[in-house]
Amino acid sequence: MYKSWFVDFEPFRNDAFVDSELGMIPICLKTTKISDLAHTIESGKRPKGGIVEVDNGVPSIGAENIKGLGFYDFSKTKYVSEEFASSMKKGIIKGHELLIYKDGGKPGYFIPNYSIFGEGFPYDHMTVNEHVFILDFYDYGYNAFAYFFFQTDVVMNYLNAQGGKAAIPGINRNDIESITIFSPDNEYVERFGKQVSPIVNSILKRCAENRELSIIRDSLLPKLLSGKLTC
Repeated sequence: MYKSWFVDFEPFRNDAFVDSELGMIPICLKTTKISDLAHTIESGKRPKGGIVEVDNGVPSIGAENIKGLGFYDFSKTKYVSEEFASSMKKGIIKGHELLIYKDGGKPGYFIPNYSIFGEGFPYDHMTVNEHVFILDFYDYGYNAFAYFFFQTDVVMNYLNAQGGKAAIPGINRNDIESITIFSPDNEYVERFGKQVSPIVNSILKRCAENRELSIIRDSLLPKLLSGKLTC
């Protein structure tokens, strides 16, 4: 749907097109800089002395787990203490924000990844560390639109170039806010958000349910195999 509307521009075939920072686009599609939109962009942190190596703290999401909508490797979760998490003024995931892989990788080589968490997936309460950006436009639908927009060639190529310049590959706040994006005032952008946001919500809820079922399975299976529990 995103490709049809905003890459191939199928609904706009009979419209005039104009050159822009996003390439040739329908003249009726308004663009803007992210810096000109209402938004917040922030990263989190972890304690200087290290992280809690047990599973009774607050999950601290790192760049290694920003792998795409519906994906999460629970074996890689790190934790911060409840006390540390409660002291954090930034870096708290509220749900449905766009999460962006901020830095890391080989020198001169940077490929950003994106995700959206929420609805109890992967956790009810979670933070991010300093290697992840939380970008929020205060609108679930537009956050979902941005998730797909950021994966287009124009944005990926721009962030690849920006992120590969530093000795430690990565992007900063200015790199994100300098991006030209289709305005949320566009009719088709608004329609896209309204149709896709419930789907994203459903994906997240099912991921959370699958996690609960896998925990139950892993708890019951050894007992069934040992004969301690019968069907």
